[in-house]
Amino acid sequence: MVKIPRSSFEQIEPENTLKQILKSAVLALGGTSGVVAVWNEAEQAFTTGATYGLSESGVRPLLKEAAPDLAGSQESYNLLSELQPEQELPSSFDGTKLDPIIALPLKIRNRSIGLMFVLRPSTAGAFSGLDRPVLAAFAEQAAIAVQNAKLAAVLAEEKLRVENVLEHSAEGIMSIDSRCRILGFNTAMEKLTGYSRDEVIGKECFRLFCLTDADKKNLCNFRCPMRGDLASGTSSFEQTGTLRTREGRPVEAAFAYSIVCSPEGRPINAVVNVRDISKFKEMENFRDTILSMLGHELQTPLAIIQGYTDTLSRLDAQWDAATLRQGLQAIGEESRRLSQVMNKLLLASRLSGGAVNLEKEPVHLGILAGKVVRRLSGLTDIHRFSVNFPEDFPSVTVEPNLMEQVLTNLIENAVKYSPRGGQVTIDGKRLNGQVKVTVTDQGVGIPLGDMDHLFERFHRGEKGQSKIQGTGLGLYICKTIIEAHGGQMQATSLPGQGSQFSFTLPLG
Repeated sequence: MVKIPRSSFEQIEPENTLKQILKSAVLALGGTSGVVAVWNEAEQAFTTGATYGLSESGVRPLLKEAAPDLAGSQESYNLLSELQPEQELPSSFDGTKLDPIIALPLKIRNRSIGLMFVLRPSTAGAFSGLDRPVLAAFAEQAAIAVQNAKLAAVLAEEKLRVENVLEHSAEGIMSIDSRCRILGFNTAMEKLTGYSRDEVIGKECFRLFCLTDADKKNLCNFRCPMRGDLASGTSSFEQTGTLRTREGRPVEAAFAYSIVCSPEGRPINAVVNVRDISKFKEMENFRDTILSMLGHELQTPLAIIQGYTDTLSRLDAQWDAATLRQGLQAIGEESRRLSQVMNKLLLASRLSGGAVNLEKEPVHLGILAGKVVRRLSGLTDIHRFSVNFPEDFPSVTVEPNLMEQVLTNLIENAVKYSPRGGQVTIDGKRLNGQVKVTVTDQGVGIPLGDMDHLFERFHRGEKGQSKIQGTGLGLYICKTIIEAHGGQMQATSLPGQGSQFSFTLPLG
């Protein structure tokens, strides 16, 4: 973490300048020693700014006693023996006692910021009014030096404060010059890109990040605001694209440029805010997928329902009982299909939000699988079903309705993705401390490119599978329910030969 120092006179240490001014003042006034005292607001006391010809032991009493007295006095010169009759006179480095003293305030805009002292040996003559203008000239120089040091301290503090804010910003920030060389690179940029600050400073950003658009065009070549026609007079610029991290991983990012231009309008440098928008893009894709799915899954049943409703309700036609029954059956089937789609959407929403209470009870999965098969077998004439659970297969403590939903989804998928029919087998076996249920089909299988995305919401199979109806929610629901019960889902497949979906659940 960047450490921000306290604002104080000592941070900039203008001692060399003050010592040179003080030495010149002492020699010009025929003195042997001198002190510049600076008023410290935090301590509400005078502190040492510079000394000449005096030890620390000689300076201390001057700051504690003489400085306050002379600061409030109308006289600028006196004898220390009269100002502090009870105090021992200070000594120079060679042991000479010092008595005559002259002091003037250091002022900036009529505000006192310190004092300048010059002292002579006790054997020398006292200072006079003729010495005051001489010291005043040096005091003015010293005041300016002190004020500059204070201003520099404030600027340094603000600079560090800004650097601290930028360094710890959650958003990536880098600064570049007119040739796109990186001048600054905060911690968030290191995390986002995988590059360390030392690796990128001085290098051209377009050689590191290779920003591209959706068509794989290099944005750094024709959309960089620091280069080409876009650079003329532009003070701000935004664009989005895909950058490549140090490991080559693509990251969707938004770049916002704040550009400093010369009077002629040429860019001098820029501060670039870089924000990872991968999650935002995912949400956009997610929204588009939902809309596409709803359009596909709802449009067909609604069209069928609307068609039969309009036909059967015509006043100029007389329909026989068989036609009416056929139309009403079609309306009923499509209505149930719509209800299933909506139920899956609602269940997926509840599961993703953690809003499902698991009211568990002992359930025999073999009996539950047989129930599901009996219900679904009436919907197909080309599939054969086999339910194989050993006699000693144990019950598991689960939420029965949700577990029935899992088995229904898996067996429905086995039927749906076996359009030519075949065997659908549901096997159960007991393992160490858990049970395993596997649903196997002889269908089209799963393309290799889909295996990593099977259990994602709204994911649908590629190419040949895309014509098969479905919401893309079934496997997501299965995985979420099984994991909520402490189990795991697995899938294996051989394209063109079928698939296996398994889940395990803990016993007890």
